[in-house]
Amino acid sequence: MKSTLLSLFTLLGVVMLGHSVSAFDPHSKSNVVNYWGQNSVYAQGGTETDLVTYCEDDTINIFALAFVYQIENGMPVLNLANHCQGSYANGMPMCAKVGQDIKACQARGKAVVISVGGATGSYSLPDAKSGEAFAEKMWDLFLGGSSNTRPFGDAIVDGVDLDLEKGTNLGYVAFIQTLRKKFATSGRNYYISSAPQCPYPDQATKLALDNAWFDFVWVQFYNNYCGVQSYGTSNFNFNTWNNWATTVSLNKNVRVFLGVPGGPGGAGSGIVNASTLKNILKGIKSYSNFGGVMMWDAGIARRSGLAVAAAKYLHGSSNSKRNEMLTPGTSQPAIEASDAPSTRAIRRRPSRLLPGY
Repeated sequence: MKSTLLSLFTLLGVVMLGHSVSAFDPHSKSNVVNYWGQNSVYAQGGTETDLVTYCEDDTINIFALAFVYQIENGMPVLNLANHCQGSYANGMPMCAKVGQDIKACQARGKAVVISVGGATGSYSLPDAKSGEAFAEKMWDLFLGGSSNTRPFGDAIVDGVDLDLEKGTNLGYVAFIQTLRKKFATSGRNYYISSAPQCPYPDQATKLALDNAWFDFVWVQFYNNYCGVQSYGTSNFNFNTWNNWATTVSLNKNVRVFLGVPGGPGGAGSGIVNASTLKNILKGIKSYSNFGGVMMWDAGIARRSGLAVAAAKYLHGSSNSKRNEMLTPGTSQPAIEASDAPSTRAIRRRPSRLLPGY
């Protein structure tokens, strides 16, 4: 019943806005994920526009807002480059426009999660107690709780993404378990995702991945020997991650995504063009737990055209068939990279404050 009501509310939002978009389906094998918030395309001479501008068509299904990149005295520290306006007395950014955009994107059938981690910063959770406490803070500031210093106002994100690339991460199992308890009684659908690097097992996320319930795992197949540049060789290991999903993961239906750079400037290695990406997707989409493609990040992927190309291939004729059966306008079921590869590659730099922050 809850899921039915949520679907009806999503459909109503889409109709009211007059847009024909695909509602996000967590079980789909054709979702496109983009990170947003670090204005990485600035280094390429571009500008990452407001979140809502990336929600105006069917290209992207899930957005990961990057990043909560530090934990200071148990509190999340948010950095969205130049996308916020001012701050509360405690230093928490005020991002009213982002909050408006989150609600607009959700009304258009998109999912929006907040990402914790990145290549710089400090976000260690050394034990279960710290994980439980951090979950309470994240719940109150970004999810279904309440606080006088919510960065996005009354906007509620759809879950939490863990992009853990370093640190002591023993407390993230308790972090997820605490959030899951809140999710269960919220009357709303929430999701937990992770972005491990492709060498298996990923040391920064192994404990959480093997002992907590994840909905999505978008693996970084770049900046490492097992990246997409090694497709067709034994180094490319999407099969290993699919095997983890079906034999180790608590959620045997967890969706595994192919993570790629959005284009030039998105990573030190693993940059592919649309034709190559399509070929790789053709080769892996038959895996049982395949979920789609993730890209770092929205600005770069739009500039290169890779997000649109991936969406056209993955969404394929499914949107056309769906739209044929529905009345037009009411369709429903939608930091900078390292220059040098390494096994713990620096991929995202959320501490890089860009002009206008």
